[in-house]
Amino acid sequence: MKVLTKKRILIFVGLVLLSILSIPFYVRYQARNEVFANIENVKPKEFAIVLGAAIINNNRPGNYLKFRLDDVISLYKNGKIKKILISGDNGEDAHDEISVMNRYLLENGVPQDIIFGDYAGFDTYSSMERADKVFDIKSAIIVSQGFHLPRAIYIAREKGIDATGYATKQSLGKRRYFIREHFAIIKSIFDCIIHRKAKYYGNKESTKGKTNIIIEQLK
Repeated sequence: MKVLTKKRILIFVGLVLLSILSIPFYVRYQARNEVFANIENVKPKEFAIVLGAAIINNNRPGNYLKFRLDDVISLYKNGKIKKILISGDNGEDAHDEISVMNRYLLENGVPQDIIFGDYAGFDTYSSMERADKVFDIKSAIIVSQGFHLPRAIYIAREKGIDATGYATKQSLGKRRYFIREHFAIIKSIFDCIIHRKAKYYGNKESTKGKTNIIIEQLK
């Protein structure tokens, strides 16, 4: 009887683990019609949210970030968006993603008054939580690599944001990111269930008037 009970427990635990590990496939499936790679198929929205990525020497975007910025510039110039939220890690002077992204957009013809900066977007969950709670964004195209977008869209929608994704280029192998993203999706689901708080909130930022970017900080 004890052996049978132990076996049942193991089967139950195995089924629970299998269910948890299967959830990311459902998240990807749900996002399958909401991720676009052709700009002509993108439905216009008020905002684009550009998620931060690696920068080089604190003065220019790395490849992944450059791809995202180039695509949000295309979205703007093709009339698909009206405003841009750049969200990234600005936690120290030696790593200022916001200034790097803002400068690149300005150099490529995007006006400052439509760019807003989330200086505490330390991870995807925080970016979407703050897009909702701090910037009061209700509709957005999220710009990132394709492997990242199902998770970003899932979190955004859990926060009440009507989100779609624009898939930009990626330069490294898909398998590496598929595995990492698989477990990141699982974590994001639990983050949403427990309503994890972002590290910082601060005052609400208006996106109706002038930019909140700290111009003096740009170098």
